[in-house]
Amino acid sequence: MKYDSRHDRTELFDPPRRILFHINDFGKGGTETSLLAWLKTLDRQFFAPSVSVTYPTDELLFWRAHSIPDDVPVHVLASAKWMNALHEIRRQGKLGGHLKLLHKVLTYCVIRPLAALRFRRIARDQDIVCDFDFSLRHLAGTCNVPWIGVSHFSLAARLGEKSARYLARRTRQYSRYAAIAVLTPDMLREGQALFPPGRVNLVELPNVIDVESLRLKARATIERPAQTFIVSVARLDEGQKDHTTLLRAFAYVRAQRLSTADLVVIGEGPDQAMLERLAVELGIRKSVHFLGFCSNPFPFIRQAEMLVLSSRYEGFGMVLGEAMALGTPVISTDCPTGPRDLLEGGKAGLLVPIGDVDEMARAIERLHTDTLLRRTVVQNALRKVATFAPESANQRMLTLAQQISGGDGPTGLAWHGRDSAVAGRLP
Repeated sequence: MKYDSRHDRTELFDPPRRILFHINDFGKGGTETSLLAWLKTLDRQFFAPSVSVTYPTDELLFWRAHSIPDDVPVHVLASAKWMNALHEIRRQGKLGGHLKLLHKVLTYCVIRPLAALRFRRIARDQDIVCDFDFSLRHLAGTCNVPWIGVSHFSLAARLGEKSARYLARRTRQYSRYAAIAVLTPDMLREGQALFPPGRVNLVELPNVIDVESLRLKARATIERPAQTFIVSVARLDEGQKDHTTLLRAFAYVRAQRLSTADLVVIGEGPDQAMLERLAVELGIRKSVHFLGFCSNPFPFIRQAEMLVLSSRYEGFGMVLGEAMALGTPVISTDCPTGPRDLLEGGKAGLLVPIGDVDEMARAIERLHTDTLLRRTVVQNALRKVATFAPESANQRMLTLAQQISGGDGPTGLAWHGRDSAVAGRLP
């Protein structure tokens, strides 16, 4: 990996900076996808990544076998069965009655303190801690290393309606981090508006989009669900993803004979049964294919007529970037915070208002019928995703590491807190 000539040998680190990423547990969402991308992308000349998780999951076993690089150590904090059994039941949505109380008491009185002790032992051998989902807010700023917290969702959507007391508590917690990384310019502006000046050090650190890796995965052979199809790749959670609007727009398109393409829905979640019933009610069930979770959705994305994201809010909108990298035109709701930036205000993909069935149907028709429009948005999209390539991502992470750490490298790390960091956009 080659870097800007401004970084001479005195600015490189030997040995590499040891960076510990933490996530509460591994699932199948966009947060995990972006973490996996960082683990694969970080240049080992500059970084030695490792991962800690609080709770083990089946998904962790899957990702360790298929996606987590072999040179990345994985530490499980609550590895004993008695420590994680109730958490797994809770993840399945089956924790009720007295078990909820038992789970809360065990978590806060026993499991969390024990997990914290183990985490502190692991963190002693690290140079940077990256709290990738804010699940370690209660420990942030400890262990004598600088901490980065990563926000994956719209700060306004998550915090904008909260009470002043709640926001003040979050401000205190976030101020313990050397930096709070946000994914888009909109998220940066949201944070600057939410938090008092000088209290929280916000920096823009976009996700990684490795175009070549995505294209390689997209070559895998699949059984096409239909001759032509539109694809959606998102968790089936109506609180955020709003597949209801997508299904209604698709039903309108089919009823008006504006397109003969089927709809392929990739993802799983608590609202799948409800969405399947809605498809029946709308008379489109035979044209909608619910494929569930797919570890490699990229062949479907590459072969689709278009990808549609119907979310009420996002962070970065990773699936949009992945589709753009594969040359598939995209439609997204103009939701906070990532789509507008990724799609360059509509130049690299079509933007529609949140929850607007008519506008989404109209956008589907436009991409289906307007060849010049498709070609234009795809060309613009490819130029945009090039800015998130691994080389640029490494440069951003290296710059952030230098800003929040002392200049002597890992063995002479000196963290001076927020005053040593430069808030705003990383190069």
